[in-house]
Amino acid sequence: MIRRIHLLAPAVLAVLATLPASAQTRDVPGRFTMQPIEGGFLRLDTQTGAVSTCRAGTGNLVLCQPAQEESQGLAKEIERLRAENVELKAEVQRLQGIAGIQPAPPVAGPPAEKFQLPSEEDVDSALDYVERMFKKFRDRLRNLEEDSAKKPGTPL
Repeated sequence: MIRRIHLLAPAVLAVLATLPASAQTRDVPGRFTMQPIEGGFLRLDTQTGAVSTCRAGTGNLVLCQPAQEESQGLAKEIERLRAENVELKAEVQRLQGIAGIQPAPPVAGPPAEKFQLPSEEDVDSALDYVERMFKKFRDRLRNLEEDSAKKPGTPL
């Protein structure tokens, strides 16, 4: 009995997984928007973003073909440029080997420095410095107050 459940569980999960997908593919009112173009119209699927070019066929048929998306063309161009870059780097290395030139080391950014917290001694010396500054400032203020007390009417 348990073995039968183990065999049926994947089948049940597969059926359940396809249910939401089939519900999404049904035409929903307002799902498509149409835009007239020369010789037909563009159909935009507002749920998936897919664009199709539709033209009148024979009889009452309308033929729709997926539009060539610019992103697909860009992806192909990027892949072509990557392959060309690899080929050119290999050619540069080959020519440098023939010419006896040492290949340049790969250019890297500045070395990543790991952030380190200051040590206890560093913190203590910084606090001592601030304390000395504060004492000097306080002493100067006292001197100014004493000087102004000796000379009445002198503004600070």
